[in-house]
Amino acid sequence: MVKNKSVDQKISIAIMAPFIVLTIQYFLLIYFDLNGTSNGARVQMLSKIVVGLLFLYALPAVLKRSFGKFIGVYFIAILIFLFNYLFFPNNHVYLIALVFPLFGMCLPAFIYTFSLRDLDILKKVMIKASYVIFFFGALLGLAIVTGNATTGSYSMALSYYMLLPAILFLDKLIDKYSTKELLFALISIFVILALGSRGALLCIAVFIVLKMAPLIFQVSRSKVFYNFLVIVSLVFLSLNLDKLLNTLYELLTKYDINSRSIKLLLSGEVHLSGRDYIYENLIQAVTNHPLVGLGLGADRRIIGKEGGYAHNFFLEVIINFGVIVGGIAIILFLFILIRSILTKNTKNYHLIIIWISLGFIHLMVSSSYITDIKFWILLGLLIKINIEIGDKLT
Repeated sequence: MVKNKSVDQKISIAIMAPFIVLTIQYFLLIYFDLNGTSNGARVQMLSKIVVGLLFLYALPAVLKRSFGKFIGVYFIAILIFLFNYLFFPNNHVYLIALVFPLFGMCLPAFIYTFSLRDLDILKKVMIKASYVIFFFGALLGLAIVTGNATTGSYSMALSYYMLLPAILFLDKLIDKYSTKELLFALISIFVILALGSRGALLCIAVFIVLKMAPLIFQVSRSKVFYNFLVIVSLVFLSLNLDKLLNTLYELLTKYDINSRSIKLLLSGEVHLSGRDYIYENLIQAVTNHPLVGLGLGADRRIIGKEGGYAHNFFLEVIINFGVIVGGIAIILFLFILIRSILTKNTKNYHLIIIWISLGFIHLMVSSSYITDIKFWILLGLLIKINIEIGDKLT
């Protein structure tokens, strides 16, 4: 038992390593203005090496537990990749760019997560990681607000780095009041609001809804009063959101911080930031090739600009695999996701809603499921939990 816990801790550290290392990397690049410099390239290379070493450190334990699954996952992934490389030559340059993030980061994260036996240990490592990420994210936020660093008009990267601590502090706070957790949660959300993007705010909102839903039916005497206060507080905040945002916006302008997210939220309009153009072009492409799709990376080619991608999970899957195969994949994914949410295991439910908020919700408006490590961690958890549910039913 002790050995299993030690192995799970080793695997969990490897899973969470990219979040910590990338946050520290981002802090160094921005605070010391290293982007585009040789020192910046060295920092990025060092980050890859550190994450790679931590993955390698846990690899023997993963292979011992899941050697067959490891081989099977990579075999299927390589077959799919080679199929796309053979039949979609127009996507070659984009497929090559996907090799490292998919095979070097995402698939290992998926297999490592699936290999875990004690998910409580993963949760504990996540909490510890959130404190490290919070420290560097809050420090960078302070540097930007005081004018000692800059990320331009806003930083999507910073907001998603701070999303992990924001959600984990809120998770603990909703369970049990703590002044420390309240303060840290507010600071995390402040950094996201002031300097980040709206996508992270959407993730937080969905997490709160999923976290609060079971508490509405909580009848424990020790919890019912606190749950009632939490619900009343959230209702009060929602009713006074415009006033709070206006106050915060005026405060930030005094420090020459023109929060893009707050401005868009106060505008009362749905600002798609060019996504409408992207969606129109991709939907048109799908209608021209509905059955087999256009292959992995096709959204990058169609959009035709650096960093371009579908900005929508469902649309990207359909673009990649076509209406039939893509539609089946989406239905299967939604099935295991909903089945996991409906689990009677409270600990599993709380862990799943955290990773749904971290690894799936933002895919509705940003990022790409192919290269997003958070999505693959979520997928590993979903499959693991669904297998456990299936075992209990048989």
